[in-house]
Amino acid sequence: MTSYRWTYSEVPEHLEIRQVYGFVFNLNGQILLLEDEGIFNLPGGKPENGESMLETLIREAAEEIQITITSPEYLGYQLITTGEEFAQVRLIALVDQILPPKPDLSTGRKYLRLWVPPKQTNKLLNWGDSGDLQIASAVTAASNLGVTWDGTPRRYIEIS
Repeated sequence: MTSYRWTYSEVPEHLEIRQVYGFVFNLNGQILLLEDEGIFNLPGGKPENGESMLETLIREAAEEIQITITSPEYLGYQLITTGEEFAQVRLIALVDQILPPKPDLSTGRKYLRLWVPPKQTNKLLNWGDSGDLQIASAVTAASNLGVTWDGTPRRYIEIS
């Protein structure tokens, strides 16, 4: 059975980092998701050899959904236990530039880009209790980057 545990600390050296995803915010407090054939996700992916967590997120955001980011910060990691243990790292960042959409270099597919209010994010990601904890952490950290929420419920907006 697989278990998921959200952790606010740095990743221990002995744990392999198999995934780096980013909660990318706009200044209105919405989170950028990508959609691929009905499956929603954050921008990110698997680190390449010698690549830092930040380099992974920058590369994946550019390749998958053609954005650049600014003000990245480490958020924490999810400990995955499946008989072995590994880490899925989460960062937060602000969107800097939104470039014209084009196909992902690794899959050849063009993903839909959506801005989603934090309260709707886990409904689309479907990450359970761990997702709720990650989003709450991301919202707290994003407020330190100047992200504001005006209390107005928003529907997500397609931007591609």
